[in-house]
Amino acid sequence: MIDPVEIALEYVDWRDFFPHLRWIPQRNFERKIEKMYSRRLAVMKALIKEQSERAASGEESLYEEIQSICGSDKITEENLCRLPLLDAVFHETLRTHIPLPIVPLRYVHEDTELGGYYVPAGSEIAINLYGCNMDENRWEKPEEWNPERFLDDKKKYAPSDLYKTMAFGAGKRLCPGALQATLIVCTTIGRLVQEFEWRLEDGEEEDVDIVGIINQKLHPMHAVIRPRNL
Repeated sequence: MIDPVEIALEYVDWRDFFPHLRWIPQRNFERKIEKMYSRRLAVMKALIKEQSERAASGEESLYEEIQSICGSDKITEENLCRLPLLDAVFHETLRTHIPLPIVPLRYVHEDTELGGYYVPAGSEIAINLYGCNMDENRWEKPEEWNPERFLDDKKKYAPSDLYKTMAFGAGKRLCPGALQATLIVCTTIGRLVQEFEWRLEDGEEEDVDIVGIINQKLHPMHAVIRPRNL
């Protein structure tokens, strides 16, 4: 797509060469600029609308899954094993907005070889989990929020995916409460989607900057919710 601003530069306003005649209207030139501005604005609105519809579609897919399993009953922990998309939504959220993007420094007490790398004793290592979760060699289009990446061809969720994002640590330092946290959070998310329709305030899609050691947004996002039974 050619930037309309570049096209506008091809049209020269003759009044620029005769400043003392700038008071004379040049509606033809102004109409062209207004037309190009309108086109550009329409394209941007279409892109924003498409993104909003994709987000809404993902929410509705999750709602439909919950309805197909729970119906009018409240979702419980016992239902979670039959709600693979809910698990996928939870872990995709952890991948894109991991609570602790960088693991605090770890001290290496003895010479170690890890992943083909030699790490001498006395080293201090920080693990960039955010970088790992945005690695194009590990994830397809990592910048996109796509929960279905955690589902197989049969739309099933693999429990081993719990460790892919390393949000709960790994190895001997794995969080002992990982399973309990997953059950509680997934049940909470399910109930919120079951009871409410969610959307962001206009313009919120752009406010996604983050800052700090933990993953807090520089500009907190504001959600607009509406009870589904209204």
